[in-house]
Amino acid sequence: MTDIIRIPNIDNYIVEIIGGELILTPKDSYITATELSQTCFKHSRILECSIKDGEEVVTDKTSYLTNLKNIYKTMPAQLILQTTQFNVKLTNENGEKGYHWCPLIQMSFQNKDANGTLHEILHMVRVNNYTVQLRIQLKSGRIVKINNTCI
Repeated sequence: MTDIIRIPNIDNYIVEIIGGELILTPKDSYITATELSQTCFKHSRILECSIKDGEEVVTDKTSYLTNLKNIYKTMPAQLILQTTQFNVKLTNENGEKGYHWCPLIQMSFQNKDANGTLHEILHMVRVNNYTVQLRIQLKSGRIVKINNTCI
């Protein structure tokens, strides 16, 4: 084969060869809802976060748990209890069976990994009609972007 294939800006892609096939995946792209449900976020890190209620910033941190707590503190306790996907108790269960006491909301909840916490964040964004913009670097190095169209 004498044909040469040139790909400009190759640094913007993750290059993989699987089964003799060259696969180029953009490093920085919006994820689809299907991809979101199939992507592992363990050992990922938030690079940028903006969750807003209209123009008001609800949270903009790079920690999954801090973002979730900041969302929770904008909500009435009853709404959290009715809509959360986490195990929650109204008593201080700190350290018991994986529960973490959160004084901001006066509740204990069981911690989850990055997958579970991200899905709870996105669930609460939907519940509260917030807008979300996230850039997350996956363990593989790929950078995915999440906004309201993905959830």
